[in-house]
Amino acid sequence: MKRSLLCVLGLFSVLGVKAAAVAKSPQEVSGYLEENTTLPSGVDPSWSLIRIEWSIFTNITLIATYRNGIKNTERVPQYTGRLTLNTRSGDLTIHNLKESDATEYTVEVRNSEGEDKIHQIKLTVKQKLQQPSIQIVTSTSVESGCLMVVTCSSLDEGVNLSWSVEPVSVLTINKSDPSDSSAQLFAFVNTRENFASFTCISSRDTESVSSKPVTPKCDSKICGP
Repeated sequence: MKRSLLCVLGLFSVLGVKAAAVAKSPQEVSGYLEENTTLPSGVDPSWSLIRIEWSIFTNITLIATYRNGIKNTERVPQYTGRLTLNTRSGDLTIHNLKESDATEYTVEVRNSEGEDKIHQIKLTVKQKLQQPSIQIVTSTSVESGCLMVVTCSSLDEGVNLSWSVEPVSVLTINKSDPSDSSAQLFAFVNTRENFASFTCISSRDTESVSSKPVTPKCDSKICGP
C-alpha cells in the first residue's frame, strides 16, 4: 500500500501536478441572522491567487468564482446580491444572513506557482438573543418595608436568566425555571432603602442581553398584569 502511494506521488511529480491540501475537518464559523459573516479561505497570505472557487453541497454547486481575472458572485439565486469575494485573500463574505445559509462550504484555490488548496467550512446561523421582559407580580406594604415579587421571561429557549438588583443590600430570593425560560424574584425592601431597581439578564454561551430596569412602587394592593 505504501509503495503504491509513493508511486502515485512520484507520477504526480513527473507530470508536474501538485496535490491540493485538504483540511481534516470543516472549520466551524457562526453568524447572526440579518448580519454579515466572512468565510475564511485559510490560504497563506503570501499566496498570489489566480483561481478561487466557492461551492456548497456535495455536488459542488458553485456560488462564487474568480477565473482568468474575472469575478462572478451572481451564480446562484439564493445568494444574489449578498456575496463579496476578496480576490487577494480568497475570503467570502455573506451579507444579510438567512437561515438557509447554514450549510457546508468548500473553497478551492490555486496560486501563481500552481499550488492548490481545498478548505471546508461549516456555517451555523444563529438568532440573536431577544431582550427579556419583567412583570411586576406584587408590590405590597408590610411591616417595616415592602414585599416585591417580579417575574422575568424570555422568548428564547435554552437561556439562563439572572438578576441585577440595586441597591445590593436588598434581601432577595431567586426562583428560576429553565424549562420555560422564566425566573421569579422575591425581594424585601426596608423603609431605609425606600426603593429597589430590578434588571433581568438573559444569557446563552458567550452572549447576553439585559431587560430595561424596573422600579416598582410600594402599594397596599396586588398589581395586575
